[in-house]
Amino acid sequence: MSDCFSWLKFFSCPLLIALILSASATCHASDSFNSEISHAIGGAVMAAYITDKYLDSEYRSWIGFGMSTAIIVVEQNYEISKTGKRSSQQLDMVAHAVGSAFGAWYTDKYLLVPLVKKNYFGLTVHIPVN
Repeated sequence: MSDCFSWLKFFSCPLLIALILSASATCHASDSFNSEISHAIGGAVMAAYITDKYLDSEYRSWIGFGMSTAIIVVEQNYEISKTGKRSSQQLDMVAHAVGSAFGAWYTDKYLLVPLVKKNYFGLTVHIPVN
């Protein structure tokens, strides 16, 4: 039963922030601080989720950051081709990438267990015993 709700503990604070932002009274697209911070929070949550999914990888934080940033770059370039507002969409990309970097780093450093890998450094001597 504890596995069913383990994700709730992991995403409780970002989920609460996302719900509060989505329930705010005035929701409209702009280049204001509130708009860009929502992109950063979304990037952090997305990167944290992807980083958690690649738990056993040595490069899990890079994978989380890279995939989250690649998704938003593709989406924002589609928006640029549709609307033509390049500067606004690029600002959204940068805010999301900054949030992705923070989310992937924080998840890898503080929320996930350290990855222990086997590597050998040194000299191994084998002495046959007859």
